[in-house]
Amino acid sequence: MKKVLVLIILIILVVCGYHFYNDYKFNQFIKKIESDKISIDDFYVYGNHLNFSGSIDENYKDAKIILKSKNKELEYDINIKDDEYYLSKKINEGINLDKLGSGKYYVLLKSNDKYYSFENNTKYKNVTYYSTIKNNKTNKMNINFNKYFNIDSKSISPKGVYDITIDAGHGGDDTGAINGSHYEADYTYEYAIALKKKLESKGYTVKLTRDENDGIKTYGKHSRTAIPYESHSKLVISIHFNSSESYISQTGFEVYALDNSNLSFAYDLTNNLDKNTSLTYSTNTAYLKDKGVYLKYFRQSDIDYMNNQADLNGYNYYNITSSTPYLYMLRETGGRITNAFVDGRNTKYEANPYYKSNIGIEAYLLELGYINNNKDLKVIDNEKSNFINSIADSIDKYMKK
Repeated sequence: MKKVLVLIILIILVVCGYHFYNDYKFNQFIKKIESDKISIDDFYVYGNHLNFSGSIDENYKDAKIILKSKNKELEYDINIKDDEYYLSKKINEGINLDKLGSGKYYVLLKSNDKYYSFENNTKYKNVTYYSTIKNNKTNKMNINFNKYFNIDSKSISPKGVYDITIDAGHGGDDTGAINGSHYEADYTYEYAIALKKKLESKGYTVKLTRDENDGIKTYGKHSRTAIPYESHSKLVISIHFNSSESYISQTGFEVYALDNSNLSFAYDLTNNLDKNTSLTYSTNTAYLKDKGVYLKYFRQSDIDYMNNQADLNGYNYYNITSSTPYLYMLRETGGRITNAFVDGRNTKYEANPYYKSNIGIEAYLLELGYINNNKDLKVIDNEKSNFINSIADSIDKYMKK
């Protein structure tokens, strides 16, 4: 019995000694960080990625970004050009926060075996991110600049936290596209429910923007654009079905994305839909990027119309340019990262509470065929499981990447 007790005490002493030594070694490392600081001129979280950029001089040409904790050191490449650095020009790239475990990570720049901290020169001081849920736990990550740029990650129960938001387009009095007794709003909800169940079977937590065939407001608290924020989602998929009064023969599916993002998910999804359903890439050429992927931004005629509405209703022009995404489910769920602008000046709509947010939810809008095309409608009616499996598989692959 005494031998067992002695062994237990020895194990405790070894473990405590190991942790004490690790703490001491880490504290000594922190003390050696250079006094020079690198400027951060922009930072944000979009989807599950942290991205930042700033100014830098030529002395740091071989630099790497380092995430340093007591137990690990993670290294990331950065791009340096014309005295500026950036992790990525794509808003959904950078440091994948879902790959970090619990712990405190110092974000540093390493050059010539020396470590430098960062100085925040933005108006955004701190943000909080909730990781994708695993084993009924999420990591709450406080990204802050308290003395040093750091990510303080703690494992918590995921109360009120979801991985993905599914938006069933239209609803209530807004029926969407119509073909006889077939209403888009009914199909979007039916598909949203099926996709939710499929994703849940893969282990994801999923939030819907609306229930049954209820209507839902576009902006304001608990709205279609606010729910992805309120649920701390990483991804939002907005489901729609198309129609074309001018071209009744228009056919096929479309995936709408953002031009300044990595489009790998959009292309994987269109490829899956093409392989696994009887529909193929849409015949619509407006806003087409390539093979079913579309990038819809404000055109000058759209901007002129918006400005005319402002004149008629007596409010100041929105700051809309040709770089402003047209589709509100892509634009307003990304906060300032995607140029969200609905601030309440047009009293027809409530303000988007998150239009200035430094956190954005990665968003895609799907048009899964043309309801007013009877051939497409037949596929929509008969191949729901093929659509759902294709979408769910692409989401699962992307979230695990």
